[in-house]
Amino acid sequence: MSYFDLRNEENAIMYIQRMLRDLDYFSNDTSSITVDGIYSDRTRNAVKEFQEAYELDATGIVDYETWQLLNYVHKTELDAQNGARPVKIVPTSKPFIIEPNTRDDIIYVIQYMLTQISSLYDELEAVEITGLYDEETQDAIRIFKRKNLIDDTPIIDAATLNLLFDEYEYVISREN
Repeated sequence: MSYFDLRNEENAIMYIQRMLRDLDYFSNDTSSITVDGIYSDRTRNAVKEFQEAYELDATGIVDYETWQLLNYVHKTELDAQNGARPVKIVPTSKPFIIEPNTRDDIIYVIQYMLTQISSLYDELEAVEITGLYDEETQDAIRIFKRKNLIDDTPIIDAATLNLLFDEYEYVISREN
């Protein structure tokens, strides 16, 4: 093994073995190998098979080119198998509080979720998705909080946001 040199070589080998095993599972491009952190003949042969499949020099050594391609192919295959990856967009500041007249990307998400869950609540109507925590959105949050026996202030804290996420997940699950 040549290119991939971490402080702990065993972990590096295990990472390569996991990627090769995943690729075998998805597309049968390489031999099935054990993830054990040992760069054995079996691992070297799996690397050679990968290199041959992608028209690289079949040396069995993970050089820079092999490493780059292995990562790319692995990521591409995972994306094809699993679909889009979730992205964390919620600010992680503590305490988590969104106050009126805030403009932030998370407000777009909140407005979208409020619109989606409006079918669960008689008084709740879809809101315009603007990215601004405006009066209309504040009113919707107050209604949402009141219906869930939370104070009816327009402040969105972590508990309110988590409850909104739960309601949204519930609505989405009913559609499937």
